[in-house]
Amino acid sequence: MLLSVSNVRKAFNVDVVLDGVTFRLENREKVALVGRNGAGKTTLLRIITGQYKPDNGSCNLARGAKIGYLKQDMPVTSGKTVLEEAQSAREHQLELQARLEELQLKLDSGTASQEDIDEYALVHEHFLDAEGYSAETDMRAVLKRLGFTEDEFDKPTSKLSGGERTRLALARLLLEEPELLILDEPTNHLDLQATEWLEGWIKAYHGAVLLVSHDRTFLNNTAERVLELRQQQVFAYPGPFEKFLDLRKEEDARLAEVARQQDREIAKMDEYVRRFMNSQRTAQARGRLKLMNRLIETKVESPKNDRQMRGGFGEAARSGDIVLATQKLDVGFPGTTLIKGLDWTVRIGERWGVIGENGAGKSTLIKVAMNELEAQGGMVRLGSNVTAGYFTQDASDLDPEESPLDYFVFGLDLKPPDARNLLGRFLITGDDVYRPIKTLSGGEKNKLSLAKLTHLNPNLLVLDEPTNHLDMASRDALVDVLREYKGTLIMVSHDRWLLSQIADNILDVKKSGCVIYNSTFDDYRRGATIAPKVQPSNQKKVVEEPKEPKLSPRELSKEIERTEKLISELENRISDQEEDIKDIEADLANLKPDADILALTTEYQVAKEALEGTMSAWEEQNIRLEELNAQRAG
Repeated sequence: MLLSVSNVRKAFNVDVVLDGVTFRLENREKVALVGRNGAGKTTLLRIITGQYKPDNGSCNLARGAKIGYLKQDMPVTSGKTVLEEAQSAREHQLELQARLEELQLKLDSGTASQEDIDEYALVHEHFLDAEGYSAETDMRAVLKRLGFTEDEFDKPTSKLSGGERTRLALARLLLEEPELLILDEPTNHLDLQATEWLEGWIKAYHGAVLLVSHDRTFLNNTAERVLELRQQQVFAYPGPFEKFLDLRKEEDARLAEVARQQDREIAKMDEYVRRFMNSQRTAQARGRLKLMNRLIETKVESPKNDRQMRGGFGEAARSGDIVLATQKLDVGFPGTTLIKGLDWTVRIGERWGVIGENGAGKSTLIKVAMNELEAQGGMVRLGSNVTAGYFTQDASDLDPEESPLDYFVFGLDLKPPDARNLLGRFLITGDDVYRPIKTLSGGEKNKLSLAKLTHLNPNLLVLDEPTNHLDMASRDALVDVLREYKGTLIMVSHDRWLLSQIADNILDVKKSGCVIYNSTFDDYRRGATIAPKVQPSNQKKVVEEPKEPKLSPRELSKEIERTEKLISELENRISDQEEDIKDIEADLANLKPDADILALTTEYQVAKEALEGTMSAWEEQNIRLEELNAQRAG
């Protein structure tokens, strides 16, 4: 056991946030922690990491274990470069390497004493144990996978954007490799390639990972188990995430039916008591009254549906058949061209997903299309009778000093009751309608922008990362709103689930050139045989994945040794898991009178899925070993 949380309670004044929270994390477990915004996830994480003390209960970490915690506002060290910040995670290995190099110089020059020779042997042993030969390779590989290029390694941390700081902090944490890694919204500033690389890294990670994310595809690809925080407590479910959703739906339906049956039973008893109390059947009525009160005390509560956004678009005026068109469009900034020679046509009713690498120019392209920036060359135009509604990432269209109510009344000419009604549909209620917009959370600002767009009812809707800061329930509600929207849609997003539900055309903005696909996002991700509609002739047709830095013979031997050791550990785990499955099968074949069939069945399914995951990891490592041996033979 790596972490034990037992009966934890935490309150702030009269507001109880956590009450009786109990769960455990095992070594190497990959677990998702989910819940609505405001449910108490951040408070729980701060208790686990020691920033808060619980009012009651305990939180115990295994002796000697370290926690790495990626917060949403994770700072980086000032006065360093990107590479130096990453190197701080492997400081011990680099110090050993530096000392080895000093001693190596003495050995090469023939001036080494016996003490130097003895120290070299000892330091080299520690260096091997710490896997020091792979330290520099790991740092560069992780930084590249998280979107940093070689020419950015010397960039000062003080000049990084907020997204770059988060990615660098994530890189540093991954390189530290703590026994428990806590990641709070790690995909917020990652593009699709980096997100998918992180998924693979997490699945192969030797430590435990606790994930907080509203990205359901990311959780479905990584989490083996799900902890849901609701009603101030934690409830555990087996993974993957889609299975958790199904189990929660079944559980809610079952509880709702039990609650209905109890309500009917209470109503019958209440009628009997009212009818026969103070009559010849008074004794029986009193008995029913006791039973009714006992049932009321233990009554199952019907699941309460969390409030969700209820906004929607009306019928908009029809636009021309061509809604947006670009011809040989060049996009970028002075001295830098991000997109060159783009020919792109958006037709009425189409739903475009704009995806691609960070820094390739997706948001810049949208700003040019919306006349927020000037094009470097070429042409972009909106079609006839097009009314565009534009959702920006940074809510720059909102006056931070105004209140939501004033913004809607004076800016959009709504009457106060109508304004409050519209804001309420997007969960901005009570005193929040009077607060300055600058004091709202990121999610609340997003909902305010969406509320404005539904009121304006454009026939072209342009959304730049609309799910940022939205919890999963709000993302689900957004999907429902967009499904009902009748106009033309252009949406920049890294949210794969949202794209799979909405987009029927894809514009992939790559640093090597834009490619247009007339297919759904799922077809695009599966590598559909549908040919790209447009491929700029002056750009490469295939973008190769960045190659791993070539290993030296010594590094290669160390990596082969490490991989062989991991394969052996996986084989032992497979053997243990197969024995566990046999034991469960034996229990199912010879059920005891008091056996919990549902629990056994669930345990069996979880064990089977765990075995499949271990087998997959074993196959991947064997392929890796073959590649390494081939490299050594070559």
